[in-house]
Amino acid sequence: MEEVKLLASASVLRVIYDEKKDIYDVLAEFIKQTISERSISAFSSIECVRYLDEDFGFLLPEAIVKSCLRKRLVKAGLITLNSGIYSVAENFISSSTFNSDFQKSRNDYDEIVTRIHRFCNDNGLLGIQKEDVEKSLETYLTRPDKNDKLANEIANFIITYESESGFKDKLDRIEEGLILYTGIRYSPDLSTLGSWRGNLTIFLDSEHLFNAAGLNGTLYKSLFDDFNDLVCEVNRNKKGGRIELKYLEETSSDIESFFYAAEKIVGRQGTVDPSKTAMINICNGCKYQSDVLTKKAEFMTSLARLKINQEPRTDYYSLPNYNVEGSDVLQRLIAELAETSAKTDDISSILKIFTKINVLRKGENNVGIDQISSIFLTESWLPQRMAFSSCVHDGNGAIPFATNIEFLTEKLWFKLNKGFGGKSKMPISFDPVIRAKMTISNQISKSVSSIYRDLSDKYAKGKVDKDVLARIHHEIYKAPSRPEDVSIASISMAHDFLNDSYIEKVINEKHLLEKQASDGQQAISELAALKHQAELRKREPIKAVARRQYTGLRVLTYVIIPLALIYAMVSLYSPSDTSLSVIFGLASFVSLVITIFRPKKIDRFYWSLSKYWYKKSVNKALQRTSR
Repeated sequence: MEEVKLLASASVLRVIYDEKKDIYDVLAEFIKQTISERSISAFSSIECVRYLDEDFGFLLPEAIVKSCLRKRLVKAGLITLNSGIYSVAENFISSSTFNSDFQKSRNDYDEIVTRIHRFCNDNGLLGIQKEDVEKSLETYLTRPDKNDKLANEIANFIITYESESGFKDKLDRIEEGLILYTGIRYSPDLSTLGSWRGNLTIFLDSEHLFNAAGLNGTLYKSLFDDFNDLVCEVNRNKKGGRIELKYLEETSSDIESFFYAAEKIVGRQGTVDPSKTAMINICNGCKYQSDVLTKKAEFMTSLARLKINQEPRTDYYSLPNYNVEGSDVLQRLIAELAETSAKTDDISSILKIFTKINVLRKGENNVGIDQISSIFLTESWLPQRMAFSSCVHDGNGAIPFATNIEFLTEKLWFKLNKGFGGKSKMPISFDPVIRAKMTISNQISKSVSSIYRDLSDKYAKGKVDKDVLARIHHEIYKAPSRPEDVSIASISMAHDFLNDSYIEKVINEKHLLEKQASDGQQAISELAALKHQAELRKREPIKAVARRQYTGLRVLTYVIIPLALIYAMVSLYSPSDTSLSVIFGLASFVSLVITIFRPKKIDRFYWSLSKYWYKKSVNKALQRTSR
């Protein structure tokens, strides 16, 4: 059979489910198809498991395959069972519509992969092959804990085309098919669908506690409410098992540290990391540190109202056989996670939580999802990544020690046999667009948090100044780090914050602007100096004329006019005038001159006349030049 990817198989699984509405009937169609395509005459259940994996990417528990073979194909007379070997009967026929359904689903899948590949190329990822896109898309949809290199591009692609007619329907079929597939994979007995059999304790990490109280935004609150509604539905059935929501002592310590940090921030002894939505919501509106304590009390009350309580302190090391914290395990995990930013202390702390989960499970991990006793629910990538490591995970079908809310919501939905297309409101975590927004917002939050830490460290060491600090703070507080804020318009902004050298880029831009401003100011100053020199040269002859005018007026007033008056008086002298009369006349003339003559006022008047003429002449000269 042509190589088939899991996602294409999941899509046709969803299509057949619409027709059959019974999981065994759906699985039987795939088994019949692989028998027909391979022209098999006889096979074992183990071989059938291998064929389903090779042909469709379905890695299923042997118990499920055995049940399907017996309850559907043997019962229908299409195959016979003898000494553990299944033989194909003469009247065996495969589905007449399977090939057409599968081909349509395969075409839809191929179209999506081709378009994502083209989208990556258009965005500069020219070395990416279609096979890389196929692997990344499968990882993106089945293992969100893995930081795949194309995860952001796939999420950007989904958000870009979410409104395109028919596009989201194709994604929905793949997503819902995966829910059915993983539900089958983690449910050894499909006859129990519709009820929850065992008792399960789900330990929530601090982020889920904040989600439950609505401190991380409306979308994360909705995700938790969808999950909690399914938990409540399980608990309303008196005949089945019960699910309890609790948190561990380690999580309680995280909460205490979180609110203590909030007190410090309100007390102006720290700043808010803009990627921490819960911290922002706690600190907003708090004038005093006592206000933080009030919000903490309200938070704890909301958890109690939701019946989320702390697990009582217990000795988890009295049964050493269930301890998963061995030094060899720790060293292997450190080596396995060497390419990541994981710290040894964090790995060790998570192993302690895994030990507690394993103790409560009594080491039973290869059972159905409703029989595992306990699990750690977290959105942090590190415990999820570690939970699937071969160092602690038992392999195919085993329930990991830690998982995310999407995984548990899907398994609850499947176990309660809610189906698709009915009256039940589907959880928003099933929406691939919501998942895409969460992927982008999570990446942005990590980048913003990293930028914030690096910036604080650089500022403390004097490597950045207040201007850079203020500018970057202003930008990162606008980052779309909440899923509900992510849109096509905000994606372009997100690219800046996902840049590993964002701080250096801002610093370089600032230096460039400063240099441009400095060069520009110098050019302006030089131009102004040249203009000033040119004007001085134009004004110099006018200023010389004005000075000559001023000097001439003073000469006229202080020399020529007095001499003229003296000459007039001498002309009026006659021989009959006595010396006394001449002296008296001169005295009277001098007295009159002293009385009416004010040199300072005259000088100021002459200066103002010269100045007026000078300005008028300069303006005329400049106007002629400008024309």
